[in-house]
Amino acid sequence: MSPPRRKTAIILAGGGSRGAYQAGCLRRLDEEGIVPDVIIGSSIGVCNSLVYVSAGAEALWEFWSRTVSLPHVLTPSLRKNALVGNSLFSMDGLLRLIEGEVDFPRCFHSEIELTYIVANLSAGHEELRGNRTEPDVDRFRTVSRIGYSIPILHPLIDLDGDKYADGGFLWNVPFEYAEDWGADEVYILSVVPSQLPRAGSLRTIPQVAMRMYDILWRTLGNVSHLEKQIEDGRYHGIDVTVLEPSPETGMFDPLGMLNAHPAKSKRMLWQGYRDTDEALRAGATRSGRVKGAQSPPPAGEAGAGTGGSNGRVRSTSTRGRRPARR
Repeated sequence: MSPPRRKTAIILAGGGSRGAYQAGCLRRLDEEGIVPDVIIGSSIGVCNSLVYVSAGAEALWEFWSRTVSLPHVLTPSLRKNALVGNSLFSMDGLLRLIEGEVDFPRCFHSEIELTYIVANLSAGHEELRGNRTEPDVDRFRTVSRIGYSIPILHPLIDLDGDKYADGGFLWNVPFEYAEDWGADEVYILSVVPSQLPRAGSLRTIPQVAMRMYDILWRTLGNVSHLEKQIEDGRYHGIDVTVLEPSPETGMFDPLGMLNAHPAKSKRMLWQGYRDTDEALRAGATRSGRVKGAQSPPPAGEAGAGTGGSNGRVRSTSTRGRRPARR
């Protein structure tokens, strides 16, 4: 009798324009034939999962290779602004950018479970929703939009009488869901370095404030798995691989987080690809974490990505979760 098939979870954490790193990771995993049974997404991870399931890893890579995001994220509007609403900008431009790449019926009916962390601001808690919790494509589309609607920048979205927004600031790496779901192996595709370079001078208030800001994002971006005792790439019998960019790629400056452009994304794409390649080549001896690997680009791409590795009651809404569609 053949052994039972291993169940694979991929967690796509939030991190704005740094999401290109995940596209590089997914391309290399796809080349290796690693296909997830469940994708758990937060913020930009929601967007990446939608494009990935709609058209594949190569299409996601190409999307990041050509995208200039800032004009789409910061879309002025006469009807949706701070004077007459609960946001500074409209989300319309961002919706056009993302949804032009997405096949929602394909995502909804996919054998891959898509689960997203969203924030119910009315009730004051996080929820997990996706293509196994929602009854139809339109409702799934709404949940997907919630998943990357940045609060304050974008309008809150109505669902069942409550106001919702991107849940990444509450639970950016939902590792616990992958564990409860029964995954045998988990790939955490973070985009925020969990280790900071040592601080230089901290003699002035601005220097201290910036350092505190970096520490805050480092913690919020990775807290779920930072608190876990992952030893030799395993946690409670689960194989865990954490892939994240090196600190040299920079931290979370507010404008840079929103500003994706081809030159920047190219560096992140190739670092994600190289880091994943190193983790796969390490095989059984992997440490469970790869940061800013120094491996060369694939053959035929010698000029790509130059610069190397610049590189608790939880409302989960899992009641009535539908089984995988066949």
